Amino acid sequence: MLFSSKPKGFFIDLGEKSAYVLRTSASSGAMQVEVLREFQPDDLRGLAAILVELQSRKSAGGYTQACVGVNSDQVFVRKSSLDVKKLKDPDYLTEFAITQFKLDPVINSIAVLNATDGRDHDQQRLNPEKDVVLCGLPISEVNKFQEDLLQRGVYPARLELSSVASLGALIDYLKFTDSTKPTLVLELGSRQTQSYIVSSRGIEASRPISVGLDDMVPVVQKELGLKDEESARKLFFSNTFDFTGMGNSLCKRLLKELQSSMGFYEVQTGQSISQLVCTVLPAKLNWIEGVIASQIGVTILQPNLLPWLNKRGISVVDASIISALDARKFALCGLIVNFNSEINDPAV
Repeated sequence: MLFSSKPKGFFIDLGEKSAYVLRTSASSGAMQVEVLREFQPDDLRGLAAILVELQSRKSAGGYTQACVGVNSDQVFVRKSSLDVKKLKDPDYLTEFAITQFKLDPVINSIAVLNATDGRDHDQQRLNPEKDVVLCGLPISEVNKFQEDLLQRGVYPARLELSSVASLGALIDYLKFTDSTKPTLVLELGSRQTQSYIVSSRGIEASRPISVGLDDMVPVVQKELGLKDEESARKLFFSNTFDFTGMGNSLCKRLLKELQSSMGFYEVQTGQSISQLVCTVLPAKLNWIEGVIASQIGVTILQPNLLPWLNKRGISVVDASIISALDARKFALCGLIVNFNSEINDPAV
């Protein structure tokens, strides 16, 4: 198997609505971000062309080793609490996944992580963690991602869930900024929304909501009197019409679910959620974040990622890349940062 001989690092985030390639000066440790490119998630041929260009290769012969973050509507990230008294039973975690979340380990690739620090849960520890996060996706999806990447010249040296990488980076960022605010994190997909509440202490709550961007399209059609849903869809996902005025109607179902989740959390913990961040929302739909924040009475988190990255040993000198470091890049940041290291000297 052939690999690029250049000691560069390549990191790819394959989101549902947007995707990115990052090239760094090294694949690990202190490094400098050199190139950031965006491409359409379904354009894997375009990805292959980008990688050929970034490696200055004349052809696509060989493979590019990369750390890849993936996402799909079948990804699951569920926070829950274990019965520590049962952890001595080697079958307990398997039974827990099946009974609590209907996740069959035979057909799903499942990881159990500590909700506080994201490390692999060790049920054999003297005092094992009680709060955990079960995350993963169907094994068939893993195989499909790997096959698609290999066909495009990408060898996934590491395959991660973009959601987990994003949450890990966000939590570390909140620690860096000494934030004590519980933060509502939304991943708005086509058919559903993943909702999380996080803080500098880790993942506090998670909940999938069966309302997605596609559910807003029929409302657009009705509000504007359009002939068919396809016309409404094209208009909704374009950047040619200001939907802010009808934002409350478009987000009505989602807002109802969010207010229920927030109310439950605040009653259970006595803490108020004060800020919101949408980590996968396409730039053309940024207005949705403003509508949601306004209706649930919170501010929008506007991260300044550069000082945090510098502290983690990652330098960025290109002004265009610095300006692009918004909340949608949390997943990429989660892929390049080594959270187990104490590196704090940016690469030169």
